[in-house]
Order: sequence, then structure tokens, then C-alpha cells
Amino acid sequence: MPSITEQVGRVIGGRFRLLAPIGSGASSQVFAAVDTRLQRRVAVKVLHPSLANDHAFLRRFRAEARLAASLDHPHVMRVFDWGEEEAGPFLVLELLTGGSLRALLDKGAKLSHAQTAALGSEAAAGLAYAHRRGIIHRDIKPGNLLFDEDGHVRIADFGVARAIAQASLTEPLGVMFGTARYASPEQAKGTPLDDRTDVYSLALVLYEALTGQVPFSAETVSGTLMARIDRTIPPARELGPLAPILAAAAIPEPLARLDAAGLADELSQLERQLPQRAPLPLVHADLGPGASMWADRDATDLDPGHVLAGHTAVLQAVDLERADAPMPHDELVDDLTVMGLAAAEAVPAVDGELTPMSAQVATPPARHVPAAEGHAEDSESPGGVVGSGDHRGLRPQRRRRGRLIAAVALVIALLAGGAVAAFLQLRVTGDLVPSVDHQPVGMARAMLQTAGLKFRIGAKKYDGHVPSGDVLSQSLPAGRRVKAGTVVIVIESLGPAPVAVPDVKGLPQLLARRLIAVAHLRAIPELVYSETVHPGHVISESPLPSSKRVPRGSPVILYISRGPHPRIVPPLQGVPLQTAEKDLAKIGLVGKQAPNGQYSTTVPAGDVVAQDPAARLSVKRGTTVLLTVSLGKPYVKVPPLFGLSVKKAESALSAAGLAYQLVGVGGQHGFVYATSPSSGQSVREGTTVVLYIV
Repeated sequence: MPSITEQVGRVIGGRFRLLAPIGSGASSQVFAAVDTRLQRRVAVKVLHPSLANDHAFLRRFRAEARLAASLDHPHVMRVFDWGEEEAGPFLVLELLTGGSLRALLDKGAKLSHAQTAALGSEAAAGLAYAHRRGIIHRDIKPGNLLFDEDGHVRIADFGVARAIAQASLTEPLGVMFGTARYASPEQAKGTPLDDRTDVYSLALVLYEALTGQVPFSAETVSGTLMARIDRTIPPARELGPLAPILAAAAIPEPLARLDAAGLADELSQLERQLPQRAPLPLVHADLGPGASMWADRDATDLDPGHVLAGHTAVLQAVDLERADAPMPHDELVDDLTVMGLAAAEAVPAVDGELTPMSAQVATPPARHVPAAEGHAEDSESPGGVVGSGDHRGLRPQRRRRGRLIAAVALVIALLAGGAVAAFLQLRVTGDLVPSVDHQPVGMARAMLQTAGLKFRIGAKKYDGHVPSGDVLSQSLPAGRRVKAGTVVIVIESLGPAPVAVPDVKGLPQLLARRLIAVAHLRAIPELVYSETVHPGHVISESPLPSSKRVPRGSPVILYISRGPHPRIVPPLQGVPLQTAEKDLAKIGLVGKQAPNGQYSTTVPAGDVVAQDPAARLSVKRGTTVLLTVSLGKPYVKVPPLFGLSVKKAESALSAAGLAYQLVGVGGQHGFVYATSPSSGQSVREGTTVVLYIV
């Protein structure tokens, strides 16, 4: 691979000029670059040149690059472009300058609970987004968690990890196992992966961020991989409130594990309960020479010696469940080549066993046995005497023995000839048994009938690995030549055995989902209101635990309590205080009188004049409604009216909110000489004042 300094200044893809190195790894080099067409700063990841000649890798790389470029999420690194050159395939990515989690941990930093919860919830949200689109990362590690300037995380290398993993033969020795400490148990076993493998790896990354240590790490690759099979992560005091969440995310059984969306939800809820987090101590990018913002290195990088030392144990860990079963030839060769070892060329023998091609069966050369001393080789003489010396007395015995040997030899020859003829006849006219294992039953029937053989289903059995309706096994091994019309009996798979639905009623949602997953079922939470069940706990489930067993993978709907139904606050203005309090209690709300009353010209004293929350608002059960009680009409003072004309007195009383009544001989044209109540006295608004007129 060209050195980093040789790459600087080069334009790749006709538009991306490499400006400065910002990281390197065994499989790639990363550069800060400029898009000369759009004039924007980008990052360019150039993969190893050997991959450019791997056509199978290039096909995978193109497909994975298209998928990665389709991802658009705030916590997934964006892929702007991709291409291929002689120097190697490349990806054009967004340029992030906040460094990586690997660089942060290499400085000796440990994250707080709040920082880890925030980081984990963002990364899990990015994984959940990709998983919903059918994309699995397969290589989650601190070096692939990058930060922007504000400390928000982005997941890098979506798609590339899978393509490189499948091209491991062209990779430098040891790259395949460079991040073994973050691999899931199913990766260690070599079993098929689903999206929960990323969740397990993320859990180990968060464990390291909190404690500074990665659980299960060993000196060799095999030791690292074997250490986590069927083991839960060890407890640590530093985990604090994250301990149960990380334990649920790192359960060895994938189906029992939290998925990415569930992990994001759990961490997000915890983050809201924790004190506000301090900013991350980011290792900001230095785009000068020697910068290592994206150093694709983990503490798990192993040298070739470690890899070779671990090959034997890793081969043993490939499939622990079938360790005693003979491994098919193709699988054996594939597993050996994936481990970087050469597999001997092998061909199946007639009996189905593997026979190395190098083991040639040769007929030993004929040996010349010289005649014994004193005996000449037989020659026929005119007198009928054979050899020399007097052997006439032995002739009849030798002749009888010769005839007997000849007869036996003839019988053996006839028997052998018949057997050979029968064998040759079978070889010439017999039919080869096709392989119908793992084929649908209908397809298996057609394949056997096409080969001139008869098909029969012998039994049906449950199997957790072969789908229902497929052939589980066949009575005659594939490749054997048999007579036309031979019956081949197959065992049909019924799929995984049905399982019982566990009873999770009343349990917290997280624990209930875990138990459902352990039972090999899929939990589907549905939030509903409940007046009796605590929020976040299971109200009921469907199907019910008492139901008959259900197929593996079946959905189980968990009805999760959202708490009580919301209450609508009733209108209470003008209602007596005690009546209002009783009405609120009937619907689960609490009425409380406000400390201060309020005057009102419309609401009688002692009735509710105002309320908070207002009428017709939706509130939670148990909410307190503050009730303001009317003090009745406000008090005003009788204005001074002595000596005023009736007209002016009426005007003054109206302005004060008081009514009046005329008494006296003066009538409308008289003057006020007295009032009742008297001037300056406080009275309720609306009170009638008597005017005495002269």
C-alpha cells in the first residue's frame, strides 16, 4: 500500500484532492481532502490496493457502498461518494473534527454515567435506524465512533466492515481479528448474525468507556473469542445505574438481548434522570502531519504471531454445537480459508469420506524373484523332462496340486469377475443421488424423480436450524451411485419446536421483554392506559400464557401501562366550594381553595369564581385544581353629595356603582341636603343610597 506521504496531493475520482493524512489502519488510509467541484472539505478513505483485484470484494463493496450512501441520520456518518481506482477502492465521507472515542480513551479518560448514557443512546439510535433498513455494521468499536465539534457521535464504516470481512484472504495477516474484543458470541461461534450483534459490541464499548477495561479480553484471539461464549458481562462498581441496561444488551443469547431501539430508549430514559452531563473531553483533529484523528486502531490489534497461535482454538470455536458431527467438505475448506490456513485439496470418495487428492493409490511394481540356486527355470525338453534331476515321483502330486490351485483360481476369478461386472454395471447404469438437504420438500421430490429415484417422506421432526417444509436429512448420501428406482427416504423439518408463552403480567417492561426473548419469541409493546397498573409495567399479554404453545419467533403483544387515563377538568365557576371539591374527587382530581378570595359582581360570595387548571384541559389523575372563592361584590365609599343638584348627585352615584332613591319635596329640581348611608361610608357596590331633597 503506498505510504501516506506519497498519497498527499493526489487527486482521486477526478475531483477529490488529498490534503493531509488523518488516520491509517491495516485495511485503509484516511485523508482530509477537498472536493474541487463543490469546494467543500471532506474525508476520503482509501482501502488497501490488494482489494482492487478482488472482484468478489468489489461486487460486495459496490453494493455495501450504495447502502451506506443511502443512510441519512444525525448519528451515522454520511457517505457522499465512492469509487474505484488502481490504488484501491475509496469512500468520500463527511469530515468530522471531534476525534474518536478510541482517541479519547487512549488519553486515559473515563466517561461519567451521564456522558456514557448520552453517547450510548445516540449510537444506539444510529444503529436502530440502520437496522430498520436491513443493514448490520458488524464492527462496532471505539475507533468507529467519531464526534463532531459539538460532541455528538457518528457511527463510521457502515457496509465496509462486512465487505472487508468477506475479503479477509486479501487482507494483511491479523486484520480479521483486529477487534476481537468487541465481537459478539455469535461471531465467535461463526453462527449467522443479526442486528443484535451490533448491540452486544456497543455494550462492550460502553463498558470500556466507564471502567477503562474491556470484559473477556485475553492475550490471544481464540482466548478472547472463547471467553464470552455463554457468559454474561462481569459486574463492576463503575457501571452504576447503567449496569442492568448493559447486562441486558450483552446477554450471550441474541434473541434475549435488547435490540438497538430498546437500548436507545433505556439509555435515553436514564440520561433524563441523571444530572446534566459535562462536555466530553474531545480529542480534536490536528490536520497537520502525523495526525491520527481516525486511527483505526484498537487495543485489540494483534500481531501475526498471536493470530497463528490462536488458529487451532478458533477452529474449535467455529461451531461448538456440531463439534462431534462430520463437517461437510465445502464448509471445512471455507472455515480453513477464513482462518487464513491452507486447506488440502480433497475429493469425496465413493463412501462419502474425504480423501486427499495427494493420496494416490498405486499398484506396487511386480518384483522378479530369481530362481533358487540349483534350479533352472522351467523349460520343455523333447523327452518331457522338466529341469534337471530326478523328479518323476513328484509329478502326479504336483499336477494334482496344480489342478486344485487352477480350479480355486478359476472360481475366484469367476466370482471376482462377476463382482467387477456388477460393480461396473452399477457404475455405468446407476444414478447419482442428488443432495436435497435443506431443500423444500417439493423441490427435493422433483430433484430425486429427475435423477430416476423414488421419493418418500419417512418422518417429520422439529429442528431449530432448518425451516419448516425443508428436508432435514436424507437416507442415502449425496454423490452415491445407486440403481434406478431406488427409494430415498427424507426427514421433513417442522421448523423450531413450539414454545410456551411466559407469564409476564405485572412485570416491568424491560424484564418482560427479556423473558419473552429468552423464550425465543418477539415482544411487541403497546402502550395503553390503566387505572390500576403502575406505568411501565405489563397489564396483560396476547397470546395468554395459558394458551397452547406457539411457533418460535411468534409475536407476543405486551400491553404496557401508560398510567391512568387523563382527566378533563370540569367547569366549576359559580359552584359552591364544597360541591366543587366533591365533583373533583369523583373523577380522581383534588380540589384546593386558593389562599385569597376574589370580589365579583356576578358570582355570589362563597362560590367558585376562578380555577387553575382551567376548565376542559386534560390533566393526569391526582392533579390538584386550585379553586378561588368569590368574596361577593366589592366595597365602595358613598361620595360627598350635600348641596348637589339631583342631576349631579345621580351622576356621582352611578360613577361609584351605587343606585339611588329620592325622598323629599324638592323632586327632580331640588338639592341634596342629606344621604343614607352618609357620605364617606363604605358599602357594597350596587347598594341603594337614599337622597333627601329640598
